[in-house]
Amino acid sequence: MATLRAVRHRIGSVEKIREITAAMKTVSAVKVRNAQAALLAMRPYAAHLAEIIAHLNTCGEPAFHPLLADRGDENAVLVVVTSDRGLCGPFNANVLRRATAYQEQHRRAFGSYADMICVGKRGYDFFRRRGFTILEQYTGFFRGITYDDARAIGRLAIDAFLARDVDRVDFLYHHFFSAGRQAVTVRAVLPIRLEEMLLPEAGEVAGAEGLPEACQFIEYIFEPDSEQILGELLPLYVNVQVWRILQEHISSEHGARMMAMEAATRNCGEMLDRLRLDYNKARQAAITKELLEVTSAAESLR
Repeated sequence: MATLRAVRHRIGSVEKIREITAAMKTVSAVKVRNAQAALLAMRPYAAHLAEIIAHLNTCGEPAFHPLLADRGDENAVLVVVTSDRGLCGPFNANVLRRATAYQEQHRRAFGSYADMICVGKRGYDFFRRRGFTILEQYTGFFRGITYDDARAIGRLAIDAFLARDVDRVDFLYHHFFSAGRQAVTVRAVLPIRLEEMLLPEAGEVAGAEGLPEACQFIEYIFEPDSEQILGELLPLYVNVQVWRILQEHISSEHGARMMAMEAATRNCGEMLDRLRLDYNKARQAAITKELLEVTSAAESLR
């Protein structure tokens, strides 16, 4: 049985940890609400942009653009989105496990691993130590991320694709459903597949015609021709998709951290209950021992 002083010291330490985890849960709850509001505000924009592009391509002759060229899957680049910090449960481990499985599948199919772009320090450190080819890494900007950051990542992917250095660009990230539910998702951003643009995202509701509710067709009058407009809209679409993926990640990260801190706070409470029980047992044993010593001394004096 531990001494009373040691148990009291441990109780005090656990109480301080519980205060910290409870405060971190509150902070993450505020952040996830703000991130979720930003995400829900931009989802309709991304959906309407996809609708316009798909509608333009159905008007007259289908337009061709290099970003639409499907050149196969062998020369692929995997963009892995993780967090810069920990304390978010299995959030990063799930992404890294899925990315490792992706790489093994690519190696079995084509004989080599896919090149990588790492967004987030956790993924960069993990794959750098294992010797994977990392074309670029972006770390340290999730605290104040902007659309310009997403555009920089999108521009890197677009330039490599147009230069034929890569044939496919996949993003691996967490799709946000709610604060308590996020799912690891692989999304092909390049080449752009028009037939997939209007499919509802995971967790979104489709309208009566099978399209997202925000994406029912509207008649447009446009000029100049559709090919020139697509030349401007398709790079914008890629950047918007990257921005959306980063927003999904930020919302998912804060949600995962909130749930992890809630679990940690609950575990601290359970540990305190056990420690207080141990403390009471130790205190009772000490009192009983003292009473026995006093009784024994009194008996010996008779």
